[in-house]
Amino acid sequence: MESFASTGLINLLLRVVGTVDPALVAGQPLPDPFASGIQSAGSKRNLVDRVMQKHGPGLLLSVGQHLHLIGETPVASVFRRSADPHVLADKWQRLERYHHASHRTRIEPLGHEGWECRRHSIDSMPTAGENCLIAGLLMGLAGLVGARNCRLVVAGSELAPSDLANTDLPPGVSFETFRIVWSPFQLQDMPDQEEQPETATGMADRLAGLLAGDVGRSWKIGDAARQMAVSTRSLQRHLAADGRSFSSALRRARMLQATRLLTDTATPLAEIGYCCGYADQAHFQRDFRRVTNITPKRFRQASGQAIPAR
Repeated sequence: MESFASTGLINLLLRVVGTVDPALVAGQPLPDPFASGIQSAGSKRNLVDRVMQKHGPGLLLSVGQHLHLIGETPVASVFRRSADPHVLADKWQRLERYHHASHRTRIEPLGHEGWECRRHSIDSMPTAGENCLIAGLLMGLAGLVGARNCRLVVAGSELAPSDLANTDLPPGVSFETFRIVWSPFQLQDMPDQEEQPETATGMADRLAGLLAGDVGRSWKIGDAARQMAVSTRSLQRHLAADGRSFSSALRRARMLQATRLLTDTATPLAEIGYCCGYADQAHFQRDFRRVTNITPKRFRQASGQAIPAR
């Protein structure tokens, strides 16, 4: 199976490298994230190798400090809406699986104060340069969703954002394993409000608003109940009284977002399922046909929205 890389990531890397060393990327066009969500992984690896050979790891590690250059792409919006770094970590790992990336990142939480990260592969192992790029990107994303005082920990050294650009790799260090830590992140623990009467429809409406606020998250009913300050059983009971279920509410939120992206934007078909919270393209296709009786591609054609060229 061919391995793919995110178009948005390649676009960001080219922009950052182009500000430091324009000659290194001269003649290489910026790929359009709205034309295709993925590119051949070989193009990313070749670029990373050239940067590593000429500038070392520092430039690659610092790419994540320039996330503002990405713009408001659908995937970037999914990341920015994360309620906390651990929701973000789940989204990152799902993105790697969704696009069948051969190089992936296993992220384990360190309480509310960091991640333990290990890079691995289902094919050839990622290079040190590729690991540096992802480590720096994850550090930047953690800060983007509210993690304060982020540091990258590798080989016993802590690197603050201001240290990244001048970092050199100690002998034998490949960034295969690293930590990203931050000041304690305060999660919102909502008090239980079940004693306050609420209609079934009101509860369903609140759930719909919550899901719509971050439809790109891998929602579980327990997550939603905690955010709504009710027990899982109470949420199920209210939804049942209104003739609904959590799965149907989640499907509705996902379909509303999918149809919006299909009709109102040029988001590539390969990314829409991910942006709507699905684990893979096949699951998205099945759900979409179940609701609309046609494929996403046919729906976009019927809506009059041109499908971006691949």
